Amino acid sequence: MSSIIETENLTKIFGGNVRAVDGVSFEVRKGEIFGLLGPNGTGKSTLIRMLCTLTRPTSGIATVAGFDVVKEANDVRKHIGLVAEKMIMYNHLTAYENLMLFGKLHDIPKETLDKRIDNLLELVQMSR
Repeated sequence: MSSIIETENLTKIFGGNVRAVDGVSFEVRKGEIFGLLGPNGTGKSTLIRMLCTLTRPTSGIATVAGFDVVKEANDVRKHIGLVAEKMIMYNHLTAYENLMLFGKLHDIPKETLDKRIDNLLELVQMSR
């Protein structure tokens, strides 16, 4: 595999009219150092969230480690790591939603995850 990340016309539209990412295409080869530069509000974080499977693209194609970020999200997650500069969404999610997010990132089956989350929230008196 010569490319570790590939995007083709990757686009993300929020609310039907806000184009956060507009037709971005690029390739990152294995071993290459690649950076995204630009002012605030230009779609860098949205692009990263799409590549990390945290946000679905509106259109276009992206692969990471040879896996499609939409169709093979679990395989993508097994090959990546993300440390966000800021807490981009955790404050907007409930305790349950935060635990569900990280459980999904670790590919824990939903039935198992639901039981674990319910037990944990009950233990700390934060039941749904």
